[in-house]
Amino acid sequence: METDDLTRGKTATSLYLYLMQGRDIPEPVRKRYGFDEDYRMLQRINGMDHDVYERERRTGKLPDAAMVEARLTRSVEKAFEFLCHRPPDDYLELLDRELETLGAMAWSQDCQRALFCRPDFFAKYGIDTRSPRGEQLRQIEKAYRELDARCVRMTGRRPYADGLFDAVKAREPAPCKGQPRLGIRFKQAGKPKGRKTGL
Repeated sequence: METDDLTRGKTATSLYLYLMQGRDIPEPVRKRYGFDEDYRMLQRINGMDHDVYERERRTGKLPDAAMVEARLTRSVEKAFEFLCHRPPDDYLELLDRELETLGAMAWSQDCQRALFCRPDFFAKYGIDTRSPRGEQLRQIEKAYRELDARCVRMTGRRPYADGLFDAVKAREPAPCKGQPRLGIRFKQAGKPKGRKTGL
């Protein structure tokens, strides 16, 4: 547990600046919260020539960068939210955008084509874009519910997950061949209006 308020504040600030601006995280903080290895591995990969990295990755000498970045980001978020129970608005807005993206994935029959997400986003939320639609929807729902619960805890707002997935499941039977596929235009469906992410 962080007992010194000054240390706690400095640590939370360093994690926040990494998440929002990509700033460096001091080594003692990385080691304290257990993500130093992923942090150093990602720095190593980012400093490599792309072709060299791809060769090393294909032969199994290096891990997939998207997986490392996703795991690192989630670890930093977990530490930051532990230290800062009421994060700044811009951090909450970032998570809200990710929640909206997950909601759009739930509505879209082909989330990989419908949404221009970085590979680490899918990795971060445990979504396998190669899975059948039913399994993919289960992955999306799990990710959405977990992120929604985090936002509820940090803001005190009501949860959105039940309303969204009740609506998605009511519509989910696959359309017959020849009918147009449902796409990104449904991304806001099921989301209450007027929600504020302020502290």
